Amino acid sequence: MGKIYRVLVSQSLAETLSYRLTASLTAIFGVMFYLIELVTGGVYFSFTTSIYGWTFLDYLNLITTASLVSYAYQFLFVAAHEDLTDQILSGNLDYSLLRPVNSYWFHACYRVDFPSLVTLLLTAGIEIGILLKLQPTPLNLLGYLLAVIIGVAFIFALNQIVVTLAFWVDGLTALNGVPEDLMSASARPAKIYPRLIQQVFLWLIPSLAITNVPAQFGHNHPTWLLLWMGIVTVALLAVSYVEWQRGLLKYVSAN
Repeated sequence: MGKIYRVLVSQSLAETLSYRLTASLTAIFGVMFYLIELVTGGVYFSFTTSIYGWTFLDYLNLITTASLVSYAYQFLFVAAHEDLTDQILSGNLDYSLLRPVNSYWFHACYRVDFPSLVTLLLTAGIEIGILLKLQPTPLNLLGYLLAVIIGVAFIFALNQIVVTLAFWVDGLTALNGVPEDLMSASARPAKIYPRLIQQVFLWLIPSLAITNVPAQFGHNHPTWLLLWMGIVTVALLAVSYVEWQRGLLKYVSAN
């Protein structure tokens, strides 16, 4: 599987180099969106030093972590998800289904998005600087890294579930951006939302936990929400895998 993945990554790189202008614009806009978040935070905290107990450094830690999780997902999986819907609807899964590989993971890792790597490296570098300033303990740093990994898996699972619905229903492409919109709305301190919203998006669909929990660990405030994030993410991955297997029974080849 490792050799196959290296081939898929090399193909992704070749495609990126073939469309250099598009890739460059995508990378530039990714950096711009992150800078807009920084400027927005600067405006918020130009009037006060603390918002609901959050300082500007806390806010910076949160939005940078949220961007890190989001761009890690985009680098690793978003291109594959964008391609998968078209392959399902056009009936072009045959070649992968005939290969002696797990089709679920083959299509999950089918492509990587190299333009997103630019913003991923930028936010990773800034976050390293933030963590050096916050100085989390080794155990909290481990919790932070684990929370980031769980966050990427959570976004992947949500998107995988939405994309795989194409086996049953055509015309659901409008839903494909819902998980990203949900995570964008969650890149804020949980305390600013009404209590009902907090409970729903911390415990039922823990998108706020995905962004807030790593920031808490980075600030030496560990929380048991990390365990709940892991449980929900594993459950979503299991659902997406079962959905894929059931979807293949509905698949109709175009060949």
